[in-house]
Amino acid sequence: MPLDITIRFGQLSDLEILQFLFVETINSTCQKDYTKEQLEAWISGVENKDRWVNIITNQYLLIAENNDVIVGFCSLDNGNYIDLLFIHKDFQRQGIAHTLYLTIEKEAKKQNQILLTADVSKTAKPFFEKIGFNVATEQIVIKKGIELINYKMKKELTELLN
Repeated sequence: MPLDITIRFGQLSDLEILQFLFVETINSTCQKDYTKEQLEAWISGVENKDRWVNIITNQYLLIAENNDVIVGFCSLDNGNYIDLLFIHKDFQRQGIAHTLYLTIEKEAKKQNQILLTADVSKTAKPFFEKIGFNVATEQIVIKKGIELINYKMKKELTELLN
């Protein structure tokens, strides 16, 4: 069955499914890049409900749905920082992340941003490189006392929208 993807803004009623999607995506797609302990530490971020409510209410949050089922989401903070980008494990490599990203980039350009940044996992790094991001630095992030490697990545936005 072909995908019927629609993009909409996130709302507070999406909170639980976004948290579920966050956990499931990390558990199912990041195993080759991180240890079980690292995955558990990373997933613990789901416990910070205030942060999730802040993402939904204060960031530019886009939701991708396929036949009214949430299959991915992406958020833009302060007009220039991609905070979250997660796609359901069964819907990866079908253009959903790219579609969400292009919409986020368009919003950043509309806000006259000249640079996009993101803190990107080992798993997501190839996708971000493919869409034009470059590694600024490798980082060690400590979550619950566990070290995780990720990358500060950036992309210059050359064509601004008028």
